Amino acid sequence: MRRARVERTRSGMDNHRMLRLCQAIGSGRAPGGVAALVALVGLAFAPGQAGAAPRLTARAALVIDAASGETIWARNADDPLPPASTTKILTAILALESGRLDERFAVSEFAADTAPSKINLRPGQRMQLRDLVYAVLLNSANDAAEVVAEGLAGSQAAFAARMNEKARAIGATHTHFANPHGLTASGHVASARDLALIFRYGMRLPLFREMLETRRVEVPLEGTGIHLVSLHSHNRLLSGYSYPVIGKTGYTRPARRCFVGAAAHDNREIIIALLGATDLWGDAKRLFAYGFGAAAERPTVVMAGMLPMPTVLARRAEPEAEVDDDTAEARAVSRFAVQLGPYPTRRSALTARARLARRGYTAMLTGRALRLGSFSSEGRARRLAGRLRLTGYRPIVVGLN
Repeated sequence: MRRARVERTRSGMDNHRMLRLCQAIGSGRAPGGVAALVALVGLAFAPGQAGAAPRLTARAALVIDAASGETIWARNADDPLPPASTTKILTAILALESGRLDERFAVSEFAADTAPSKINLRPGQRMQLRDLVYAVLLNSANDAAEVVAEGLAGSQAAFAARMNEKARAIGATHTHFANPHGLTASGHVASARDLALIFRYGMRLPLFREMLETRRVEVPLEGTGIHLVSLHSHNRLLSGYSYPVIGKTGYTRPARRCFVGAAAHDNREIIIALLGATDLWGDAKRLFAYGFGAAAERPTVVMAGMLPMPTVLARRAEPEAEVDDDTAEARAVSRFAVQLGPYPTRRSALTARARLARRGYTAMLTGRALRLGSFSSEGRARRLAGRLRLTGYRPIVVGLN
């Protein structure tokens, strides 16, 4: 005869006894002391990490502790799914570890013809690998990712082989990449767990974090002359959320909306991975709230006399355009600065700061980069960048949150 499955609480009470006790409390038959005790137990297991699982629209999701790698919560985390532009996380890692960030790579016809999202590179133009990685991580530029692949490995296929070798070395066992950008391709899949592992590996690289923390930046592109390309992050949680979230977005029609990212709160950092979402940013917030053990954000209370007009209530958000990659939401940047670097070491950055001081410039050290000024207009920051460029520096204009 089969025994009934009995689930026990941490105190050892089985589920049948707990049910009878709850019924007694509800009917008022339980002793006052017991009722109070159960009320306290209920508070101990309030919504949060130990509470109800988050309700998501994603096909697969994962929350892990960034320090230990321990899984906090998972749903279909090992299912191989199309990862869209979260693919570019590994593309950026291979570029950052190549030791060739200062080299300039030429744009081929094949790279220039890569489908959007892109920064509209043209055959024969050249861009420094460091700046290509900015374009890959911030603008999710497929053409820039292709230039990275060809510049480092000679061809898309050869670079994909390197990606798969690196993924296996990191421990990503449910992943296979066919290209550097994540556009739909046969056999191009990754699991939420694998993407979280790859992102966790990337977070060990200082430049990886610095680039993902950048809201907006301008980088030089060499053609018949040199002109600046403005790049901006597609990550809506980088600012304006409870805590800054770094991460990489992705979107194709088969993959739906994807995101891999990390945030720190109360001296703890967690990583989330989402694949196949329809409410991407809502899912991401719910995962972070669950991972940090906080209650989900409550709706704002509006007094009856302060309700908006019916025409405003009835207005619906315009649907996002479906292109074969990320859809960016450009946001206004309140301040601008000029950045030099990042330099190879913190010491070299300090040396550069001392040289600038002798020229009358005050620079602030941020990691291994230097930032000058805080301007209310982009034009003023560009003028300073122009003056520095005339003296041999390679400045970029960055937007500040």
